[in-house]
Amino acid sequence: MSQSNAIKLSEPTSYIIPDFLDFKICPFPLRVNPHYQPTARISEAWLDAHRIHPNAKHRRAFEACDFGLLTAMCYPEADKDRFRILCDYINCLFAFDDLTDEGGLRKDGDGTEKAWHIVMRALRDPFHYETPFKCGKIFSSFWGRAIEVGIGEGTQHRFLEYTELYLEAVHKQVVNRKENKVLGVNDFVALRRDTGALKMCFAMGEFGLNLRIPDAIFGHKSIKIMEDCANDVVVLSNDIYSYNIEQAQGDTMNIIEAAMKEHDLDVQGAIDFAGQLVIDRIKLYLETKANLPSWGPEIDSDVRLYLSTCEDWMVAGFSWSLVSKRYFGDQVENVKATRVVKMLPRQTPRGQAVIPDL
Repeated sequence: MSQSNAIKLSEPTSYIIPDFLDFKICPFPLRVNPHYQPTARISEAWLDAHRIHPNAKHRRAFEACDFGLLTAMCYPEADKDRFRILCDYINCLFAFDDLTDEGGLRKDGDGTEKAWHIVMRALRDPFHYETPFKCGKIFSSFWGRAIEVGIGEGTQHRFLEYTELYLEAVHKQVVNRKENKVLGVNDFVALRRDTGALKMCFAMGEFGLNLRIPDAIFGHKSIKIMEDCANDVVVLSNDIYSYNIEQAQGDTMNIIEAAMKEHDLDVQGAIDFAGQLVIDRIKLYLETKANLPSWGPEIDSDVRLYLSTCEDWMVAGFSWSLVSKRYFGDQVENVKATRVVKMLPRQTPRGQAVIPDL
């Protein structure tokens, strides 16, 4: 028996997470939008008015995550009106994520596919499409207001394209979860770039800054490399932070599980492996940024603003995860101080959800 297999059999009780906030690793400054409060509370009340939460306990747990703070960290320069819409968007995204990750759709491929098509119809016709599916209603609400405030045609196209990719990937993930499938590292990272919704979030960064970057810029190799790096940094570090909850629910859709299987690692070894992937992506992002071409002063300025959204998302993901109760509950301050995470016992996810017909 290999040493790693012996360690696995010993059922580890804790592990240590990387210190991504070390400035030598993450040189991006943390910024917070000045409209954070009371906008975040207003957005939470808006979500609650749509009766998204199945019960009061879930609402309290959802609001304890403080997704408004995450929004403020990710979009620090958005004006008040756009920031409110961004808060609603992030709340929508996590409400849907909860439904498919730990809620009633986590192993329901057919239900997830129906939800996918409802959300896309709601986004393509936000002013007229009607559905009893609550997530569909809130997506059409925030998106309709984004269009009214003003959003470039290219940004609209990217957001809708990336949302379709996200929903399709979430459906694949749900099917994989139902089959208890563990993907290889490369296949997992490719899927995770869409299930993490960061492409959508970067497009909403264009909205938040009211940018009008020519579509051709987004096809440039360097921009694509930097987007992929920032995406990987956020989603893979998120997998590290969320691993304890996911292992407790028996979820295999995580970079830690992929690394353990492919490289015959124990939990700590897989955490360290994923952490190095994150560090390597930050290095590649910075190297690529240092060699960006010029498209002229005006476009260069807008590109810098757009890339600031990618950088804000990276540092925000690290920072928010260590102050929010999303992943570590009441132990978050201790985890931030020590970086030691105590393994949770197995838990039971929430029950089945019913998705209405189209």
